[in-house]
Amino acid sequence: MMKTQINMTTSFCDLDRFASQEELLALLGDEGIELTCYEEDVRGIIPKDRVVGLHMNCLPYWYAFWRGDMAACLREFDNMETVCAVFGGKTPESLLAHYRRDLDLAKRYGAEYMVFHVCDGSIEETFTGKSRHTDAEVIDAAADLLNELFSGVEDGPWLLLENLWYAGLRFTDPEMTERLLSRVKYPKTGLMLDTGHLLHTNTKLKTQEEGVRYIESMLDLHGPLTRYIRGVHLNQSLTGARMEEQHAHPPVLADTYAKRNEQLFWYVFSVDLHEPFTCPGVPELIERIAPDYLTYELISRDLDEHRALLTAQREVFKKNQKDS
Repeated sequence: MMKTQINMTTSFCDLDRFASQEELLALLGDEGIELTCYEEDVRGIIPKDRVVGLHMNCLPYWYAFWRGDMAACLREFDNMETVCAVFGGKTPESLLAHYRRDLDLAKRYGAEYMVFHVCDGSIEETFTGKSRHTDAEVIDAAADLLNELFSGVEDGPWLLLENLWYAGLRFTDPEMTERLLSRVKYPKTGLMLDTGHLLHTNTKLKTQEEGVRYIESMLDLHGPLTRYIRGVHLNQSLTGARMEEQHAHPPVLADTYAKRNEQLFWYVFSVDLHEPFTCPGVPELIERIAPDYLTYELISRDLDEHRALLTAQREVFKKNQKDS
């Protein structure tokens, strides 16, 4: 039976909107939580027994560090102090330690699955849309990292690999999807299909209805590989025109990593909106995929907006049940 979750983080800006755990439980209803851990939940807002999945604290730019290309890392992060602050050290082992924290957190919360972004992109690449590395290169490096990370893990949670729209797993090329799945040796490995991220791979989409048809076409293209989709992040963003404009006219990047990262933050959140996916055909899309886990992955600024967005997403499925 499919389990439904909402996305949550332990960042202060997310948790401070709740006066108590009871207020969060009221928002959840019968749903669970897919949790990303940043700060400690010192007030105990997150009910541990409602955490179904844990989203790993994924780094957008890690390929060069994992491969030992420190010159590329210094170009991105300016200096060794920042490199160490981002990765927790100077060697690939520190990157593994970064993700082992997530493994420990998944065990602490009793999470049934973990989510890992299979992608890599520098700040410049994100703005220009031009990747220095091929999908295959990033996929192979991600598989190497994950095989090291999950070596010796027995009876652990599902590892669900998420698609994005730059170098790595895009879910637009079955050969690359199969390459990834065949190289990760952890036996409980599947896919987390992010519908919004998949829409970003086609900047010509104008309507949600076009988006549903496009996702259906990618499922058709993948054929039997779709059986590996164990989870769905349900959301949509139709921001192709914004992406095309930015790629054609990238900004002048700031002279420090901190300022460049701030530029990146505002751009990504202007593109990857994580809005409710509400058009006709969405329930049928989910029924076709038949995932074990469905996460309403939405971005909100406060509790009132969070309630409104969740209501809009939930109503799509309630209406479909009434009509059937």
